[in-house]
Amino acid sequence: MITQEIKKLAGAIDQKEFIPSINQERPRFVQPEDLIRYRATRIILICGMLNTVNGLSKEIISCVDFLLRNPAYQRKFILEYFKDQQNLVKKLQKYTPQQSVEMDFNIVRYKSIPWDLRFNDMFLFLYVRKLVEFKGKKPTLRVQLTDAGKNYFGAIKEIFVDEVNFLELFGSRIKEEDATEIITEVIPNSYWKENEKLNY
Repeated sequence: MITQEIKKLAGAIDQKEFIPSINQERPRFVQPEDLIRYRATRIILICGMLNTVNGLSKEIISCVDFLLRNPAYQRKFILEYFKDQQNLVKKLQKYTPQQSVEMDFNIVRYKSIPWDLRFNDMFLFLYVRKLVEFKGKKPTLRVQLTDAGKNYFGAIKEIFVDEVNFLELFGSRIKEEDATEIITEVIPNSYWKENEKLNY
């Protein structure tokens, strides 16, 4: 019965001489940033590289993720973060991204931390797969990799070459207050004021 219905449909299409068309002007690509698996994997990378004993806050993860998504701001972050340290030049010499990046002047200006609405989904995605665990309670909730998460981190670490190059500058610890201030205050006040001059 189903075969007859399919033949009838095919015959009707053939009689009307329908021609399938493909719009070649606007191909649809799925960007890596659109995939929750890709973005969640980057959270694993952040937690694995900055593997503090007490874990990381969701706020610092979102700030570091912002820098990894927008590498044009990484050099400014390095200059601000290490500006009072004698090893600033060495840090800059170690920072050798493989790709050239362009400054995106259309980026959203965050008034607080750069929290993506999908972050909660990403943390849930990792939690149900037992790759991360949470310690403490709000407002001091911390995220840590489980043993399975550490194994996964070891397997994917070599894939993210530029990201690892940037994160290695901070060793296994990042000063959360300093990093958050640079992301929420210093960088916006540096770049978006320039944008206003360009726009008006």
